[in-house]
Amino acid sequence: MFNFCSNIPRQLVNLQQCNPIFQPCPSGPFVYFTNSTNFTINGSFTVVNTSTHCTMNIVYVHSGTTTAIPLAAGRAETIFFEDLTSITIECLMGAIAEANCTGNLLLDLHYCVRCITP
Repeated sequence: MFNFCSNIPRQLVNLQQCNPIFQPCPSGPFVYFTNSTNFTINGSFTVVNTSTHCTMNIVYVHSGTTTAIPLAAGRAETIFFEDLTSITIECLMGAIAEANCTGNLLLDLHYCVRCITP
């Protein structure tokens, strides 16, 4: 269980967003998320690969660790994390050439902000 906001003068913020994935197959890595704030972002994300033949390579950095997960065509993967820094997706050639790699990236992010009282 995450301890999102341990101090009273903080407020938990929840951001949910769905991003389309559409890139050439094969392709180099495309950046889909970068934490450019000083907030510690916790939560989960789901990648849905709607391609028929293209495999996605999901690379994410969390808590200073880089993790790579291959995701076959027609599959989905949900990943839970603490202190997310970035998410990139690379499309790899499958057994049959495919023009584009398609799918969705569903973000469910949580972070704390300091509450300022008037």
